[in-house]
Amino acid sequence: MEPILEVKNLRKNYKDFSLKDISFKLDRGYIMGFIGPNGAGKSTTIKLIMNLLKKDGGK
Repeated sequence: MEPILEVKNLRKNYKDFSLKDISFKLDRGYIMGFIGPNGAGKSTTIKLIMNLLKKDGGK
């Protein structure tokens, strides 16, 4: 099945925080959630997927 969302090696660097090599696939019909502690990068990851932030690498 063709994924409706695929993230490969997503990276974003800040002076005190980095997201490194985030990769996942989301197939049609599945629901995905982001869970984790404050400051883990959940909102940053979503903003990168939506092109609200400039990524430093990946696609």
